[in-house]
Amino acid sequence: MLKVIKSIYEFMRRISGDDLYDLYLMNHKQCSKKHKLMSKQKFYQATLDKKWSGIKRCC
Repeated sequence: MLKVIKSIYEFMRRISGDDLYDLYLMNHKQCSKKHKLMSKQKFYQATLDKKWSGIKRCC
């Protein structure tokens, strides 16, 4: 039962984007080009800036 709850929790984090920073940390550890690690706050700000920059409409 605990495994089911844990997998549901991880699924919800994945679809909501709550685990993006964790994925970023894992990718940073595996990356051969070491760049400066962003703080959690700076990472989320960069994510929001990327998401909302530019025109986001069809017409």
